[in-house]
Amino acid sequence: MRDALEEIHARGAELVIVGNGAPNFAAAFREDLDLDTPLFVDPDLNAYRAAGLRRGRVEALSPRMAGNAFRAMRSGYRQTAVEGDAWQLGGVFVLRPDGQTTFAYRSTEAGDHPPIEDILAALDEDAVAVTEFDAPSAAQRVLGHGLSKLVDPFIISSFDRTGFRIHSLTFDPEDLDVDLAGKRCVVTGANSGIGFETARALADLGADVVLLCRNAERGQKALDRIVEETGNRRVSLAAVDMSDLSSVREAATAFADEPIDVLVHNAGVLPDTRAETDDGLEETWATHVAGPFLLTHLLRANLEASKAARVIWVSSGGMYTTGLNLADPNWADRPYDGVRAYAETKRAQVILSELWAKAFAGTRVTVHAMHPGWADTPAVQSSLPRFRRVTERILRTPAEGADTVIWLAAADVELGSGRFWFDRTKRRTHFFPWTHATPEDRARLWTRCETVTGIRTEG
Repeated sequence: MRDALEEIHARGAELVIVGNGAPNFAAAFREDLDLDTPLFVDPDLNAYRAAGLRRGRVEALSPRMAGNAFRAMRSGYRQTAVEGDAWQLGGVFVLRPDGQTTFAYRSTEAGDHPPIEDILAALDEDAVAVTEFDAPSAAQRVLGHGLSKLVDPFIISSFDRTGFRIHSLTFDPEDLDVDLAGKRCVVTGANSGIGFETARALADLGADVVLLCRNAERGQKALDRIVEETGNRRVSLAAVDMSDLSSVREAATAFADEPIDVLVHNAGVLPDTRAETDDGLEETWATHVAGPFLLTHLLRANLEASKAARVIWVSSGGMYTTGLNLADPNWADRPYDGVRAYAETKRAQVILSELWAKAFAGTRVTVHAMHPGWADTPAVQSSLPRFRRVTERILRTPAEGADTVIWLAAADVELGSGRFWFDRTKRRTHFFPWTHATPEDRARLWTRCETVTGIRTEG
């Protein structure tokens, strides 16, 4: 493009170069190539993520790389040092002043370039804008809404992958065409499954993401993978066991007074046998209820310091089968049933999201709960092997299960507060009359959370 710069200017366009190295490297690059064109550096890869450019060690080490390097040397450029992200692949885009894209080329290996003729053709006044994604048509959306009404009354056809594909016909892809640079997102249980997919997606959108994981080794592997796949280096890790209240308190101190824009309560367990924590709580209740309640309280000031914070509880469709149990939440006086304990705590999460929404009323913090449908996560594989064997062919992917979490965290849409969501749509929280909790029981749940965590909340 340097050699075609005169023709580019003749067509009323400007060549703008964005690199990922340091400013001094950019200056040397300009001098080496005798460039007289705008040159910017993007060490945090914000522009690269916005453009959908990729990283890849295998692609960067293509067998054709040597030939590409030799061609570059013949053109007067010699790479003498590595600056920035050595594995970040580039691309070429033609952008109009009105924001339309008439040409988009994303490299698949180091040193590959599109034909200059194609770039120049995209500068013509009659060049057609390219479409970067296939948005559902109006007819598809109508079809999606119609099919949703047919499948939603039936759990199997709604919670499975078919349900997701039907519901996704109604999604607006522009909802997630956002830039989260400068936003801090905290995700519990982020080393696998829905938590990992959520953290990866938020990092890919440019957010500063904090992974809260019980196992530091698995958490580090997740962090490394997210950085590798998104190019976002603003990903950090803190080891925390959400069932251990002292561990939750220690993790919360690390945030000091920094604002938090998104807090995702995703960490979960589904044990076969009853286990009791050092705080005297049944493990499932401690992980899903007490720990998240305490973390929300401890980070309340951080959330309220945000311009628009969102707290998201990842519940489960299993909560539809049961109501709130305050008679024996610790499973001290009844035979332990892990699936039942899981469902009861997921019901409690939905109620807590509604109560926290009231507690945050008058602030810029909104609270949401959702359920992901049936997703093929590591928790399902290890804790519900029989269920998985029967449903394996119809389970959603973890990314599909995480879609609504990501949408609630990032979408620039009005969501209200205290609502329950499934596949980006507000859903009812009860199918059966016996699952409703009285106002007195809802208040007792809040009081029990305060008692077992040793805190007193305001509001």
